[in-house]
Amino acid sequence: MFLPFLQTNYIKKAYNLLTKRVPLGFASSTDERTHVVSPLLQGLFLLDIDNSSKGGLISRLLPRMLLKERGIASREMTFAATTAGKPYITTPGIEPPIAYNVSHDNSLVVMVFASGKHNPPAFNIGIDVMKVQMSSRQDTYTQFVNIFQDQLTPLERRLLLSPGVSEFEGLTRFFWMWTLKEAYTKAVGIGLGFDFSRVEFDVEHSKVRVDGKVPDGWRFTKFEVKEAESLYVGVVAEFIGDIETMVVSEKEPKEWFIPFTAVDFVERAIRELTSPRAE
Repeated sequence: MFLPFLQTNYIKKAYNLLTKRVPLGFASSTDERTHVVSPLLQGLFLLDIDNSSKGGLISRLLPRMLLKERGIASREMTFAATTAGKPYITTPGIEPPIAYNVSHDNSLVVMVFASGKHNPPAFNIGIDVMKVQMSSRQDTYTQFVNIFQDQLTPLERRLLLSPGVSEFEGLTRFFWMWTLKEAYTKAVGIGLGFDFSRVEFDVEHSKVRVDGKVPDGWRFTKFEVKEAESLYVGVVAEFIGDIETMVVSEKEPKEWFIPFTAVDFVERAIRELTSPRAE
């Protein structure tokens, strides 16, 4: 169920909250709908939005509400970003430290968080989500794939264009590949300009290779979100260390998915982040 339209007065209140009470420094994504917790990932928020500009503003409330739930006062919440633009929490005294990352596409926004363990201060965690659809600028599926051929490996192109692969299956495969590449590069903290063809996702065998080799210590979690006739796919990339790299699929909602509505989330954020006790 897509979230209801977010009213202008909520946007103004959220903007005032952020500009007056919380240091800015980066923009992300939206408003909230789902919460995922697994043994390794501590949480994944999935949110539907009605407008990307509103999403960019409201998404900054997400990590602040996370800190609020950890008992951090609004005045103590601070954030920064790496030179590559990856945001991270700088609030002192959080143990264990919190790693998080945000992504959005169309009307869906996701935020993942976990205990920060490797490569502080931004840590090795990344997430990406995309709606399974072709741009209106492409007439055919083959034309769509060919636009991105320089960012795909020969194996990936073969898996996408093999005879017998339907258009929908091919598009779904493509967005699994693309979101994994995005999530991995975000997790390692690489900015724009990275050659995506260096990362290969063999969707048939659930194998990930970087520069032709399987990297050690990574966990890639695939997830799906279905809304009416739309399908979103996404990947969380997290460096765990001391494990054999694995690809885990979480296609069905489980107990870690906790739904919210856009209006309810923003009302709650404004109320809890501006209350006297939050100060």
